[in-house]
Amino acid sequence: MLKFKKSLSLMLVAVLTLVSVLGGVKLSVKAKASEPVVITYANWNVGSDIEKKIIKAFEATHPNIKIQIANNVDYGNYEKSLTAAAAAGKLPDVIMIPNIPMALTNDWALNIKSYVQKDKEWNHIPAPIRNATYYGNGVYAVPAGIYFMGYFVNDDLFKKYNQKTLPFAPKMQDFLTSIKKLNNPQDLVIGLAEEVQIPEWYPAAVNKKLGWYTWDGSKYNLNDPAFIQGVRIAKDLYTNKYVFDSLSAEQKKKLNAGWYGDAWNAGKIAVRWSGTWDIKGFKSLKFNSRFIGVPGGRTPVVGDFMIISKTTKHPKEAYEFLRYITFAHAGILKRIELDTKGEWTSLPLTTDQSILNKFFMGKLRYPGLKEAYQSMANGIIEGVKIVPGYIPSRWTAPTGIKVGDKANASIGDVIWNSMRGNVNISDYAAQLNKLANQEYQKASEIIKKLTK
Repeated sequence: MLKFKKSLSLMLVAVLTLVSVLGGVKLSVKAKASEPVVITYANWNVGSDIEKKIIKAFEATHPNIKIQIANNVDYGNYEKSLTAAAAAGKLPDVIMIPNIPMALTNDWALNIKSYVQKDKEWNHIPAPIRNATYYGNGVYAVPAGIYFMGYFVNDDLFKKYNQKTLPFAPKMQDFLTSIKKLNNPQDLVIGLAEEVQIPEWYPAAVNKKLGWYTWDGSKYNLNDPAFIQGVRIAKDLYTNKYVFDSLSAEQKKKLNAGWYGDAWNAGKIAVRWSGTWDIKGFKSLKFNSRFIGVPGGRTPVVGDFMIISKTTKHPKEAYEFLRYITFAHAGILKRIELDTKGEWTSLPLTTDQSILNKFFMGKLRYPGLKEAYQSMANGIIEGVKIVPGYIPSRWTAPTGIKVGDKANASIGDVIWNSMRGNVNISDYAAQLNKLANQEYQKASEIIKKLTK
C-alpha cells in the first residue's frame, strides 16, 4: 500500500511538472505573439523632422507595429543602393521609389489592389495622381506626395512697370505680352527665367486630348501641330532675348547671377517656372510672388510614390503604415499638427474639404496654391515617374540625326537645339514621335508581362 502511495505521488509530481512546462510554453508563445511586427522603411526624406514625427505618431497609435529605418540603404546613393538591396534579397518593406516603371520592371512592387479596394479613403486621393498607380489589372504604388509645376510671378515688377497682373491660369497671349513688356535690359530686368518647359505643357493647353509632352494615355503625339508650335514659341522667346540664358556674359555679371534662380531671388525676373516644393523659400524673398500655373489652366501635377516590397513578410501591416503616412485622413491631420517647421512641402493627398481647409490656413498658405488645387481635375500629370520608357522617349534615345558636332544626337538634343539652335523641329517631329513611341512600347511590354 505504501509502495502504491509512493508511486501515485511520483506520478502526480510528473503530471504537475508537465503542466507547468506546457504552461510555460503557452506563456512563451503568448509573449512572442504580442511582440510588435517590424516594418523596414526607406525614404530619401527620413532624416527630416516631420518624417521622424509622423513615424512616432504612427507607432503611438499602432503599438502592434514598429517602424525601423532601413540600415542597408545608402541614402546618398539611393537608387543604386536599392538595386543592390534587391539583388541581395533584402529590400525594405516600404520604399519611396524614384519612379513606378523602374520598380515594376525590376519586379519589386507588390500588387495592393485587394487592399485599396477595401479602403474607403483611397478614392479621396485626387484622381490624376491616384490613377497613375494602376498598371495592367493591378495597383502597384501609393501616392506619397503631390506638387504642382508652373509659373510664379513677381507682382512687384508688374506694379513697377504698370503692367496688369496675370491671374491664375492666364490667357496665352496675355502671358506672352507680359513677358515681353516686362523685359527691360536697361534695368537688368528679365521677362522670363527659362523657356524650355513650354513644349512640354503647351500642347495640353491647346489640345484637350493631349497631356504632358503630348502624352495622351497610350502614345506620344510629337507630330501634333501643338507640339511644333510650342517649340516655336520657346525659340522666339530665346532668340529675342526674353530669357536669362540669352543674356550676355556682361549682363549676367552685372546681375551677379550664376543662374536664373539668383536673378529671381534678387527680384530681377518677372516670370519664373518652378514647382510648389519651392514655395517655402519663395515666401521669404523680399518681393511679393504668386503661383499662376500655366496658361489655359491645365496645371502640371507631379507625384512622389511609394511601394510595398514583393518580398515583405507583413503586407497587411506594411499597408497600414504606408496609408497612414500618405493619404489616410488621420495621418494627414497629424502631419498638419506636427509640421511646426513647415518642412512638409507636399499638398494633402485628399479631396476631403474639411482637411483642405485646415491645410490652406497653415504654413503653406500661398497665393494661387488653392486655385491650383481646386482645378486639379483638369490638370496633367508629368510623365517622368509614371510613363514606361519616359526618360529615353524624352531625352536619351539616339535619333541618328546630326546636330552640331553630334553625329547621333538624342531626342533631347534635337528638341533643345530646336529651341536654342538651328534645328527646324518640323523637319524631325514625325521621326522623333516614332522613336518616342518605340521606347514607350519597349518598356511597356516588359511591364505588361509582370503585371498580368
